[in-house]
Amino acid sequence: MESRLYLLIDVLVFLWPLTRAFEPRIFYIGKWKRLLAATMAVFLLFLPWDIAFTEAGVWGFTERYLLPWDFFGLPLEEVLFFLVVPWACYFIYEVLQLFFPWKGTQRWVYTLTLFAALGCIGWAMKHPNQAYTFWTFLFLGAGLGMAFVWKPTWLAAFYRAWGLSLLPFFAVNGLLTGSFLEEPIVWYKTPKIWASEWVPSPWRTPSTACS
Repeated sequence: MESRLYLLIDVLVFLWPLTRAFEPRIFYIGKWKRLLAATMAVFLLFLPWDIAFTEAGVWGFTERYLLPWDFFGLPLEEVLFFLVVPWACYFIYEVLQLFFPWKGTQRWVYTLTLFAALGCIGWAMKHPNQAYTFWTFLFLGAGLGMAFVWKPTWLAAFYRAWGLSLLPFFAVNGLLTGSFLEEPIVWYKTPKIWASEWVPSPWRTPSTACS
């Protein structure tokens, strides 16, 4: 059972929206085109990202919680994570829009987005020797900058759904990183890697590497 723990987490994340996916008012499954587009966008963007930083040794996985199946150097459970999480997060967005519709975004939200973009880019520039921090905040700042220029009407509704999704995120991420477990399922390191460098490292390590 222990070797299926990460898989069990994926299944539970998937099952929560599935219990209401066919409910007439929500009919979440009927929004499959937008759901598929959102899921594929996340999958195609973050899967290579995950592979790259896993190879760089920024994070890795403890074998005792995993099935022995890999996908481009990642455990199967990690790949499934990028499918079930968009499924669950978009469910939160749709449910909020159904019961508490938010059809517009005020100007101050776009202004706040611009300042957040500049802040993220500035933070990235302050940490060139921490590759993950640098690239994360640089791309986040670029994405927020694009949102400011594009000014989508659903931006405020997105922020609301994102804020609410942090609650289950902290619970799931807490478990993945070791809460209530002897060792974390996903372990992190903070090596001083310059943004232009990559340090190859096997993604699987013996469980003692987490100590």
